[in-house]
Amino acid sequence: MLLNLTLADIASACNGQLVGTDKPVSSVVTDTRKIVEDCLFVALKGERFDGHDYVLQAVEEGAASVVSEKGLALSSYIKVEDTKVAYGCIARLIRDAFQYPVICITGSNGKTTVKDWLSQSFTDKNVLKTQANLNNQIGVPQTLLGLEKYHELAVVETGTSVPGEIARLASIAHPDVVVLTNASGSHFEGFGDLAGIAQEKGNLISGAATTATVILNADDGFYSYWCELAGDRKVVSFGFNDNADLYAYDLQLGANESQATFRYQDEIIPVTVAGAGKHMIANGMSVALAMMAVGVSFTDAVAQLAIPVLVSGRLERLESKNGALLINDCYNASPKSVEAAIDVLAMQDVEETWLILGALGELGALQDEVHRGLGIYAKSKDISHLICVGPVASIAGAAYDNEGGKALLCNTHEEAAELVASLGKEHAILVKGSRSAKMENVISALK
Repeated sequence: MLLNLTLADIASACNGQLVGTDKPVSSVVTDTRKIVEDCLFVALKGERFDGHDYVLQAVEEGAASVVSEKGLALSSYIKVEDTKVAYGCIARLIRDAFQYPVICITGSNGKTTVKDWLSQSFTDKNVLKTQANLNNQIGVPQTLLGLEKYHELAVVETGTSVPGEIARLASIAHPDVVVLTNASGSHFEGFGDLAGIAQEKGNLISGAATTATVILNADDGFYSYWCELAGDRKVVSFGFNDNADLYAYDLQLGANESQATFRYQDEIIPVTVAGAGKHMIANGMSVALAMMAVGVSFTDAVAQLAIPVLVSGRLERLESKNGALLINDCYNASPKSVEAAIDVLAMQDVEETWLILGALGELGALQDEVHRGLGIYAKSKDISHLICVGPVASIAGAAYDNEGGKALLCNTHEEAAELVASLGKEHAILVKGSRSAKMENVISALK
């Protein structure tokens, strides 16, 4: 841990009450499986668990003390109103001691790819980054509490599922650089409409340091709104129109990588972007601008974009048992990310293309409209075959049929995998769906 902290330090930071004697703590944990000697155990509560049930176990296994919402029969502990809020406050204490840049990334699409691409691109620095999908009110503090004296940069992904979550994460991470990739149709169920999503994402800008650099997508419909939120903060933009600070043109989209020309101020550079699809060029531009925001030259930044970013479940190119190209894009799904993945599938140099689609979640009243749109989009891109898993995804199948296709409907992952199990090298298979659809089960059956 970056700082040597005592219980008194922590109680003060989270507006809590230290009951009993002060003690030093070696680390902060929320999981009894990660208890180490003299750590502080924070008793978090969730829908299916309550950390207060494990307080005695934590102390017996070596925890120095506990952060609790309840009174405890311990020699010392910290009493707070809300342990989740307290956990964030402890992380902010560590973050404030960190003297190097903190880059925070949000957006409806691309944030995980940008986070991993950016993290790997700083080849000369010790980078702390968000692991897996730990991008919420528990994951972001957990990430920041991992800061050590040897770290020279932090790259933190921030996500949201409820209004106000990004504002809370911004208050914890207090970024020096904000990357906002876009606002599109995901989480409608929690935010009502696209404007609600854009407002939520924009809270990362409002909560950034007053000296922060804000990196925005100039092609997004909410670009002007986000610029207003930035106030006096420096704004730099990327996009496919020549009004953007970083402008990409002369695109040549390939099945594995793309070529483009980047213009930034008076510099023009031909660029190779690893990964297929126009969306990867947009992601790459945001990565380059984030690197430049912390002192990397334009030339050195764009050179890193030729190096593939490997994110499990993000357009991951695998091979089925019989040799078909298997594109694993099961990490999660929004309407725009499904369209982007379909674009990549359509680019493959094969005889037939197959899309296995699971349901998209959190769409609220727009569920049917979105799935119909995806079926129409798949047919417009000449996808040879559409397999829909479950009744919600089947809405896309009906729309695909109405456009002249013939969708195959099934109820289980195993049925879907069986339909394509015999396909060989002349076929490409894309598997896509929200995390709740568990489409990775199809991938496992085909590998």
